[in-house]
Amino acid sequence: MSPRAHLAYGYDLGGAEDFKAAERDEYGSPKLPWFPDDDSEVDDFGSEAEKILLASAGFAEEWTPAAAKAGYYDRKRDAEKRCGVELDTSGHYDHCGWVLIAKGSEQSVEWSQVMALDSAEMQRRPAAEGWDAKLRDALTALGITPTQDGPKWLVYPSYG
Repeated sequence: MSPRAHLAYGYDLGGAEDFKAAERDEYGSPKLPWFPDDDSEVDDFGSEAEKILLASAGFAEEWTPAAAKAGYYDRKRDAEKRCGVELDTSGHYDHCGWVLIAKGSEQSVEWSQVMALDSAEMQRRPAAEGWDAKLRDALTALGITPTQDGPKWLVYPSYG
């Protein structure tokens, strides 16, 4: 297990007990039609969200051995590119949060590595690569209204 620091463009959605969106219950947990309100594993949020995001990009296939042999992974990879976003986790697997980020924006370092930042590039890329629209489409597909006032560059840790 190793610590990592990440930089990515998107939304901090918080975690299972501090969901940072309007769609939360009285305990701060996600309250979404596609996410069970029982004691589901945190991993379920990511896998269920991925299914919705892929479906919004036209991919709703279930994996089978036959599908795998017939190009399932290529079709899934194409849908991921069309979607243009991904859900990442922050923190530790025992207590993690979720970050919805623009695909291609994430950079990370571990241990003694250093990340140099180019502020001009960070200002240019979101508009040039259409990240705001992709993130907005993903939030609409997921039915999430984040409390964050628009996409931002985020720094977040992970350990695992």
